[in-house]
Amino acid sequence: MSMTHRPLHGGSRSLLLTLAIATASLHGVQAQAQPTAQQARTYEFDIAAQALAPALVEFAEITGFQLFFDANLTRDLNSPGAHGRLGGEQALQRLLAGSNLTYRFTNPTTITLAVPDNGSALSLGATLVESKQIAESPVGPVDGYVARRSLTGSKTDTALVEIPQSISVVTRQEMDDRGVQNLNDAVRYTAGVRSESAGIDSRADDIRIRGFDAGSWSNSRYLDGLRVPRGGQWTTTQFDTYGLERVEVIKGPAAVLYGQVTPGGMINMVSKRPTAEQRNEALLQAGSHDQYKLALDVGGVLDEQGQWLGRLVGSFNDGNAQVDHTDLSRTFIAPSLTWLASEDTEVTFLAQYQKDDGGSTYQFLPMTGTLRTPHGRIDRDTFLGEPDWNVYDREQWSLGYALGHRINDTLSFRQNLRYSYVDTLYKGAVSFGDTQPDGHTLRRRAVLGDGTAKSITVDNHLQADFATGALDHTTLFGVDYLKVDWEHLRTGTNHPNIAPIDIFDPVYSGVADIAPNLRPQSSYDTTNRQTGIYLQDQIAWENWRVTLGGRYDDFDDNQANRLNGTRTVTKDEAFTWRVGATYLFDNGLAPYFSYSTSFEPAVGETWDGSPFEPTEGKQYEAGIKFQPEGSDSLITLSAFQLEQQNITVADTDPSHNTCLPSLCQRQSGESRIRGVELEGKASLTDGLSLSGGYTYLDAEVTKSTGADKGKRLAQVPRHMASLWADYRFQGGPLAGLSIGAGARYTGGTYGDPENLYHIRGYTLFDASVRYDLERLGIQGTEVALNASNLTDELYVANCSTVASCFYGSGRNVTASLKYHW
Repeated sequence: MSMTHRPLHGGSRSLLLTLAIATASLHGVQAQAQPTAQQARTYEFDIAAQALAPALVEFAEITGFQLFFDANLTRDLNSPGAHGRLGGEQALQRLLAGSNLTYRFTNPTTITLAVPDNGSALSLGATLVESKQIAESPVGPVDGYVARRSLTGSKTDTALVEIPQSISVVTRQEMDDRGVQNLNDAVRYTAGVRSESAGIDSRADDIRIRGFDAGSWSNSRYLDGLRVPRGGQWTTTQFDTYGLERVEVIKGPAAVLYGQVTPGGMINMVSKRPTAEQRNEALLQAGSHDQYKLALDVGGVLDEQGQWLGRLVGSFNDGNAQVDHTDLSRTFIAPSLTWLASEDTEVTFLAQYQKDDGGSTYQFLPMTGTLRTPHGRIDRDTFLGEPDWNVYDREQWSLGYALGHRINDTLSFRQNLRYSYVDTLYKGAVSFGDTQPDGHTLRRRAVLGDGTAKSITVDNHLQADFATGALDHTTLFGVDYLKVDWEHLRTGTNHPNIAPIDIFDPVYSGVADIAPNLRPQSSYDTTNRQTGIYLQDQIAWENWRVTLGGRYDDFDDNQANRLNGTRTVTKDEAFTWRVGATYLFDNGLAPYFSYSTSFEPAVGETWDGSPFEPTEGKQYEAGIKFQPEGSDSLITLSAFQLEQQNITVADTDPSHNTCLPSLCQRQSGESRIRGVELEGKASLTDGLSLSGGYTYLDAEVTKSTGADKGKRLAQVPRHMASLWADYRFQGGPLAGLSIGAGARYTGGTYGDPENLYHIRGYTLFDASVRYDLERLGIQGTEVALNASNLTDELYVANCSTVASCFYGSGRNVTASLKYHW
C-alpha cells in the first residue's frame, strides 16, 4: 500500500462537492446525509497515541480515505489514537478528540479538516494524505470481483496473497452480476470446483472440490466460520444466497483449523452483517417456470451515538420447477444486530429462519432413456414419480453471535457461537432398476424420510500480535466444540405396491397403495461430538510469510439403531497440521508452498468388531499468486497432489464371514489426485470485470480390493474450464448499460467406481443484461435479465447405476427490478 503527501496548488481549492454529506463532529455538528459504502465499512485500527499528523497518515492508509488539511492546523496537536474494529468516521472522531478540529466529506472518499469557524476553507499549502488502496473487511462487502482479505483461510484477518494455499472468494457483486440463485450457481466459475455434479436437486447444494464432496451431504459446509448441521440421509440445510455477503472456498485440507472436513476443501458462507451505511434495497424477480421472488435488504445505524447497527434481510419466492408436478416455495428472513460496546469490544448477533415447501427435482432416472437412448430420450421435465407423493419440506433456523474483544495492544479474543435446528420431510417415488425389456416400462419404489437435527457449535480463539527480534508473529490459540443430535426414520415400499410407469408417456396411478405398505427401513438416534484444540503461528520476516499450525481433535459418535435395539459408539482422536511459506516480491508475485493433512471419522467396524480408524488425507501444494500493487486483480496458479487413505473397501477374505450375507468391510483403500488449477479475477478500471479458471485433475484409485483399483475416481472430470466477463459502458449513448457473458466446460467423467458408465462432457453458456435507469431520470433503479444454460443444453450430469442417472439444469431466465434508496 503506497501513500503520497504533496502540497496542493490553488486549483485544488475548487473541488466540486459530489456528495453532500455533513457528519457529526466532536463538537456537535449533526449528520445531514447517510454515509456511503466506504464510509460505512469497519476496519481494524491499532493507531497509537502520538502526534496528530502521523496518526492521520495511518488512518488514511487503513481506510483508503483522502484527507485534506492545512499543515498549520495539526502543528503541535496530539491524538489519543484509535483501537479496535471501528467505522472510518468513528475512528476519525477518536483521532481528533481534543484537537478542536472538525471535518466534512467533500465527496464519498475525501475528507477536509478545518477549525469550527472556518469549516469550508482550504488554504494554499494544504496537505493531501491519500492511500491508493482501499482497506477491506474480511467479512464485509467488496467493491467489485476481487477480495483481498479473508478470515476463512487462517481465522485471522489476512491478505489472500499471503496464505500458502489456494483460496477463492465470490463477492456479492459477482453474485449479483451473474444472477446467482443458489450456492451451486455461486461457485460454478471457481477453479477446482464442480457444482451440480449429480444433477438437478432442489433439496441440496451439490458441490465437489478437487474431486471430493463438499456439499450438503458432507461436513465441509460452514456458515460464518462454524459448521452447519447435517443429520440422517435427507436431513440437511440449505441457505438462501440473497442473505450472503460472500462465498469463500478453501481448496485442499482445512482440518488444521476446522477439524473433520473432506481433503478436497471446504466452503464458508459469510452472512450479510450490519454496516454503518443506511442502504436499502428492494428486489422483484420473475423467471422461468413461473417462479417469482420478492426480497428486501435494509439496515444502518440505529442510535445517535452510532453504537448500535442493524440489518434485516428477507425474501420470498414461489413457483414451479424444471421438473413437472414440482412446486418450490421459500420464505427466508435474517435479522442481525451489531453492538459497538467500546473501542475494544464488538458483538454481532446473527439469526436466520428459512422454510422450504414443495417437492423435489431429484429423480433417479433409468439409464435407458438418458445415457443409453435406443428408443429415444426422456424429456428433462418428465416426472416419473407420483404427484401426490412428491414432497420435500424443510424448516430451519439458527441463532448466534460473533464477539470480538481487544484485551490490550498484543492480545485479542474472539468467540463465535451458534445454535441451529433443521426439520425435514421427504416423500418420493423413484426408479426400481432399469426399464423392462420393452425399453419404456419402469418399475418404481417409494420412500418416506422424516428427520431432525439440532446442533450447538462454539469457536474460541485468542490472538497475540508480537515481535521476537526481526520476526513479527500473529499467533492464534483456539478451542472449539461441536455437538449434533439427530434423529431419522426411513420407510419404504417397492413394486408391486406402486405401479410401473411409461418413461415416455407417464400415467400416474395414485398413492393409495403406498402409505399402507410402507415398512421401516432404517431408524437412528445419533449424537456426534467433536472437541478441537489448535495452535497457529503466522510469521512475517522481511518479504517472507510462514504459516505453522497444528490441531488435536477428540470426537465420538453415539448411534442407536431403533429397529434392532443396538448401539454403536465410535471414539477416536486425530492430529492434523499445516506448514507453508510465501515470498512476496515487490512486483506482486507471491510463490508459495504448503503441506497439510485432514481427517474424517469412519463409522463402522471390521469383521472382528474393531472400530474403523479415521479416513486421512494429505496434500502437497505449490503455486504462485500475482496481485500487482494498485491493481484490482488476483491470479492464482497452483499444482497439487492430494491423497486419501483408510478408505473402506470390501473384505474379500473368506474367513472373515461375520457379516454374512453381506461382505465385511476393511480399511485398505487409497486414492490420489494430481492437479493443476489456474484462476483469475479482475475488476478493471474501464468497466470490465472477469472471473474464470481452468482445472486439470488426474484422479486414480491407487489401492483397493475391488475392481476399481487403477480406475479413475467417479464423478471427477479430467478437465474443467470457465470464463465470465461483464462490461459496464462508461459513457456515450450506452452509458448505464452492462452486458455479461460466460461459458463453462466440464469434461467427461465416469459415474461408477469401476468406470463402466462414461458420461460425456458438456459446455454451457450464461448471459446477462442490466441497465441503470438513473440515465432516464429514475434514481436508484436497475433492471436486469439473466440466463443460465442459454442454449438449453440437455446433458447427463451423472449416472452411477442403471437406476441412478440424473440430468443437469436446463435454461433458466430471470428478469429483475432492483431499487435502492
